[in-house]
Amino acid sequence: MKAKIKELYAEAGQLYERAKGLMTEYQGKAMPAEKSAELDQLLDQVEAKTAEAKRLERMAEMDTQLNAPANSLPAPAANTAPSDEQQKSAKSALAKFYRHGPAALTNDELKAVAQGGYSLQGTELKALAADEYTAGGALLVNTNRTELLTKQREVQAMRRIGRVLPPVAPGSVITPSQDSDLSDAEWTPEIKTGSDDTVKPFGGRVLTPHALAKRIKVSNTLLRTPTLDVEAWVRDGLAYKFAVPEENGFINGNGAQQPLGLKNTPSLPTFTTATSTQVYGDDIINWAYALPARYSPNARILCNRAFIRKVRALHTFASGAAASQYLWQPGLASGKPNQILDWPYELSDRFDDGLDASDAWEANAVIAVIGDFSYYWIVDSLNLSIQRLVELYAETNQTGFIGRKEVDGQAVLAEAFYALKVKS
Repeated sequence: MKAKIKELYAEAGQLYERAKGLMTEYQGKAMPAEKSAELDQLLDQVEAKTAEAKRLERMAEMDTQLNAPANSLPAPAANTAPSDEQQKSAKSALAKFYRHGPAALTNDELKAVAQGGYSLQGTELKALAADEYTAGGALLVNTNRTELLTKQREVQAMRRIGRVLPPVAPGSVITPSQDSDLSDAEWTPEIKTGSDDTVKPFGGRVLTPHALAKRIKVSNTLLRTPTLDVEAWVRDGLAYKFAVPEENGFINGNGAQQPLGLKNTPSLPTFTTATSTQVYGDDIINWAYALPARYSPNARILCNRAFIRKVRALHTFASGAAASQYLWQPGLASGKPNQILDWPYELSDRFDDGLDASDAWEANAVIAVIGDFSYYWIVDSLNLSIQRLVELYAETNQTGFIGRKEVDGQAVLAEAFYALKVKS
């Protein structure tokens, strides 16, 4: 077995020298794809042969222990006086360990070893150590989980509640819009035709997808980690990190090489609270019912979680305290969402909470928008595309990932929304 171990280490060394030769040959210049694949294969073989040699070394060590006489145990410590029964139980447990390995011992048998009067300064002490095998650890083995501990992600809503158009070719999406309306018909005598109306030119809405990009570099050694799919994590992380600026653009974007955010919609109807830096129940009622009735059936409220926290403490007062009820209503029926007055609400962490450091409302803050979000349009000309860069970072033993996406969004009909603003 010793010869086999020596042979494996020698082969691993030869493979590693070949890998070093490749790295030296292409130092300072791009490595061709086939050479990069050859380098990865060489490193994988080095790891495999080294691991096999380590396993054989462990087996050789265990063979030595298993072939030792069963009664060759350390003498009891001088300051202990275990009973005959304790010594017998300890010897039995240790013999079982040597024959069948650490997993075979129960908690009671471990306790018997501890009470058996042995100093546990030699092999047994190492065997009970929660350490690596090279340090003698075997009984208390560390467990590596494949689950990655990650932070919770932001709450997002716009792509889910807005109208997402089918993907388009590069360029712009142009849609005619009715920016003026005919006047109503009039009651007239039989020979009259009513007042004249002139049809004015139609307006238009133009959506031009803008580019988003992100680059990530990952160590090739990390990519070969067997307990975690690092590349899948990178793809998932990129998808989320594109969604965050998208959500911010759909709500707060200024339209310059980014979407035009809902809060920056030109001529966005806005209701201002009656009292400076205060929001009362009457303000919420007057604001929500200011939305035209034609947009009310499909309307919902978009806000920050802080707005809901504040609104949950507000009441309506029909005729005294006895008739009051909360503006916020829980959705108690199956499939029915929580509501403010008659409308469900959606939360977004990218909608400003409108609060200062003392948890008071800020002057001029837009704290919520109610409306029919089918009139906020989102269009993509390039869905998330991830390019894998194998050769560019070969000199530093890394692989690159570049993500790209092209998207635009805007409220195509301002009157379908109503913003709530805190009075200054």
